[in-house]
Amino acid sequence: MEKDSIILVNTNSNNSKKIINYLKRNNKKFYSDNDVERSKFLIKNKLNEGSKNFIICGGDGSINKFINEYGKLSKEKKEKISLGIIPCGRANDLARSLKIPFKIEEAFKTIENKKTKRIDLIKVNNSYFITGGGLGLPTEIIKDVNSLSRNFITRAIKRIFGQSIYLWITLKKFIFGYKGIEEIKNKLLAIYVLNQSFIGKQFNIAPEAKNNDGYFEVKIVKMPPTFLSNFKTLSYGSKGKIDELSWIIKKKTKNLTINLKEPSYFMGDGELLEKSNKFNIEVIPNAVKIITD
Repeated sequence: MEKDSIILVNTNSNNSKKIINYLKRNNKKFYSDNDVERSKFLIKNKLNEGSKNFIICGGDGSINKFINEYGKLSKEKKEKISLGIIPCGRANDLARSLKIPFKIEEAFKTIENKKTKRIDLIKVNNSYFITGGGLGLPTEIIKDVNSLSRNFITRAIKRIFGQSIYLWITLKKFIFGYKGIEEIKNKLLAIYVLNQSFIGKQFNIAPEAKNNDGYFEVKIVKMPPTFLSNFKTLSYGSKGKIDELSWIIKKKTKNLTINLKEPSYFMGDGELLEKSNKFNIEVIPNAVKIITD
């Protein structure tokens, strides 16, 4: 399968140098880039040319770039396309949920075995995501993570914190105050929309969520009643116990409409998707064929 695959390497991702060395040693043709727009253009061209097998070497954000071009295809074209993953991002939520190996050689062996699984896709307005997303706190966390890429010093800080960067920024938000977002009726800390149990590796917000059941889980988090309740929300969210809190509203649904008083970006797969004050969200069942272990 690899001989016919389009292998894409995000050179900004962790371990991308090791992956490129592996590909060169094994005489595998690949494409590499660190520019978002060029990557999207390449993916779009390869899809339009009729390529059917893709291997993404990167994290959830790299996969999201592929998914948003893939989502524009007809159902007939989607049926013929499969996606392999070599995880080398920061959180790698999708790879973790599918139990894809993190060692490069083992990950490529998984692709060679050709076992596949169909999983759901979530559409929000005109964009797509595949793991988890939301509004409010998750959006603001990603904004802060992205801001750490502005210069050498902040990039070094991000590398030092590694996978714990999301936890560190969440704590900072709670300590220094976070105003939340306003729905039509409520002021909220966050709205989470999840296609799997966890987000950002460490936040086990919806342990009951499955990525192939034709539904998504929603957790609406009202503003916690006290300052210390913020940290209880974080603790319970990490342990998969967030539903025990009185300021949590949970839903399991196939579609959802969210109306905000002020426009906001929607975060999906660790990426800022489109900005609006109204979000129409729906699940697309069995939409993506993933190569798994």
